[in-house]
Amino acid sequence: MNIRFAGKSIQGRRDYNEDRIFYRSENGCFIAAVADGMGGYSGGEVASQIVVDCCERKFASFASAPHPDAIAQIILDIVGESRATIRKKSEENPELKSMGTTLTIAAGCSGEYVVGNIGDSRTYLISGSSIAQLTKDNSFVQEYKSRYSEGEIEDAVLRNMSNALTRSLSGTEYDVDVYPGGNRRFTLEEGAALLLCSDGLVIDKIGDVSPQLLKLVRKAGSPAKAANALIDWAYVNGSSDNISVILAFEGEWAITKERSLLGLFRRAGKKEKS
Repeated sequence: MNIRFAGKSIQGRRDYNEDRIFYRSENGCFIAAVADGMGGYSGGEVASQIVVDCCERKFASFASAPHPDAIAQIILDIVGESRATIRKKSEENPELKSMGTTLTIAAGCSGEYVVGNIGDSRTYLISGSSIAQLTKDNSFVQEYKSRYSEGEIEDAVLRNMSNALTRSLSGTEYDVDVYPGGNRRFTLEEGAALLLCSDGLVIDKIGDVSPQLLKLVRKAGSPAKAANALIDWAYVNGSSDNISVILAFEGEWAITKERSLLGLFRRAGKKEKS
């Protein structure tokens, strides 16, 4: 895999930036991660930095012996080690007691990848004129949307709960969701791109912002311009949070080309390995 990146994180309208991003590619392997810290200046940025530091450490061993079977495990290892470190530091320092972070992470090698998610940061797959959200938010809004039909819960009620999470990466034993699950893996083809973002980019958590995201990315002439355009759009449209994005893509930037999403979800290892 020849994965390249464009990434950016801004403070936005907050007093400080609790978001952290990580991306690296080497020896046919890559990891890209967005962590949105919670717990205020004394905790949120500590928790998200713990995750990024863990990604840095784990990537070295991951890239030194690339193998598709190790892709999902590296995500589980990063989550497990980060959780243990967050728990230890929160027990040692009362000021860090309530800290935690979201995490959306993509890891891949040998042409295949999986995505992990805990919290409400997101990963999308973009190709040509198509966009698909690969992750599912661990949030009260998502829970209500999954449980009830449209109109059963007033939008005002949902909007009041727009930042409430059902899971996060903290000292607790919440599991991380891994997509596509089992022993299956996605294939990232040349011309497609993964978009990882903190929830600061998602200014409307009730509706579907993916059409706007797709339009902005396709209109940009380069990955760096696309990252800037996404963040500028969220900020101008009222995002009150830190805003972070990563674009990860195979080969040359060709996201403006007309390509179908069909075929981009080919999954290797359809038969579970014994």
